[in-house]
Amino acid sequence: MQAECNADGFSLLYEFWAPIVKICKRAANASALVLEPQPTLINNDGPRMTNRAFGKPRMPRPATVRLLLLSALLLGGLVGVVMGAAPSAPTQTRPDWDTEGLIRQHTFAEGDFTLHYAESGTVGGPTVVFIHGTPGSWRSLGRMMIRDDLRSRAHLVSIDRPGWGLSPLPDGRRSEPDFDAQIALITPLLRQLKEHSGGQPLLLVGHSYGGSIAPYIAFRHPELVDGILMAASAIDPELGKPRWYNYAARTWLVSPFLGDGMRKANDEIWGVYDALERLTPWWQQAKLPLIFLQGEEDELVDPRNLDFAERALPAPNTTVMRLPEQGHLLQVQRRDLLASLTLQLLDEAQRRAAVGD
Repeated sequence: MQAECNADGFSLLYEFWAPIVKICKRAANASALVLEPQPTLINNDGPRMTNRAFGKPRMPRPATVRLLLLSALLLGGLVGVVMGAAPSAPTQTRPDWDTEGLIRQHTFAEGDFTLHYAESGTVGGPTVVFIHGTPGSWRSLGRMMIRDDLRSRAHLVSIDRPGWGLSPLPDGRRSEPDFDAQIALITPLLRQLKEHSGGQPLLLVGHSYGGSIAPYIAFRHPELVDGILMAASAIDPELGKPRWYNYAARTWLVSPFLGDGMRKANDEIWGVYDALERLTPWWQQAKLPLIFLQGEEDELVDPRNLDFAERALPAPNTTVMRLPEQGHLLQVQRRDLLASLTLQLLDEAQRRAAVGD
């Protein structure tokens, strides 16, 4: 269990502080409420506006809510240190859940950068590339790669994004927030996978931050991508902006408690808004099949991204799925659904390829 939590990034921390964040968010929403004034007759001088009976309830101030969230962040960081939830040193050891040894691990070198990835399934067939969130590693979506329903249909690849797992950045840099610089380190492998498949469809399946990166790759390199599944991802530029706690995480007060993985994750958030702004005009021009799904109770990525998906993504080739009472960890809690949607996307991409669409 410990190894899996380390590999998946902050799964353990998520289970600890997500309920706290939910409570604080509800308090923040309550503090923003404005009570509807009620007309009351006083001395027959006509209606005057007053608050409801018993006066205006005392609501948490926004500053108080922020203090609560900051305390949760600090306490979560301490829990992570104590419980060992921060990502451990990456290794090429086989995961415990790959009991049959179905997954093979490789590296792909391009210049002074080496990208680590894992693969399984049918080499030479269509390709599905899994892109993890932040923090994370290839293992975050790795369990998808031991499923017989996917392995029998496609070549499955899961990458360690640049800066994560066994894909250290050149020159000892900690992180690469710029989307263009990051995908420049990923696309050479995608190009090779596409060529080795004889030009068969290549799909991108991204969770969280990985689902923000995936459409950007298609935007910059449309010749490489034939379908995208985005799960619990930020795609609305306004909702991808750094929040006050991202600023707090950069300060001397908070940063030491977060660990290297969480600091890197916070670094990456600062590139999201600019990339999504550049991406926005592309959505209506996109012809490839798209699937976007998210839990309506997502504590980490604003569920209003679902509204943006319904409004901005091209309806003829887009499926948007709302998941009631579902949080952020779809790659853990909804693997069957992700696999089913991946196969749906693959069917559509192969149908299009067969008719030359």
